[in-house]
Amino acid sequence: WGDDVLPSLICPFMRFQREWNTGARVDSIEPCMCSQHHHILKIVCVHMEYLEDIDLVVCSCHPAAIQLVSQGLFPCSPLAPTLAVSMDMLEFVSDLFVNMAPNERAWAATLMKYLKAHGHEFATGDSL
Repeated sequence: WGDDVLPSLICPFMRFQREWNTGARVDSIEPCMCSQHHHILKIVCVHMEYLEDIDLVVCSCHPAAIQLVSQGLFPCSPLAPTLAVSMDMLEFVSDLFVNMAPNERAWAATLMKYLKAHGHEFATGDSL
């Protein structure tokens, strides 16, 4: 991860963030036209609202990790992932652990913050 994969993900991640923040759709992958051997990886993607099975065509010049990060997914393995988690889900879980306490209030506060950051407002006030 540290020497090869993570450094190669910085530019695709920054590009994803830039496109996501401007509201552009980020779900397409350009097919690789190289002459190298290609193979298909079957990957389960965990999103906030659903699970998705995708087939990813990979080769040495178009690795899975870069393709997944370009789509807003983080691979759970550096070379041949079978699971990827959406950046939204990772952001939510990160916020949850920052605010976590051994009660439901921390979970609810984190969920409210996450939903508000994504354009969802609630008319009710704090009932506590």
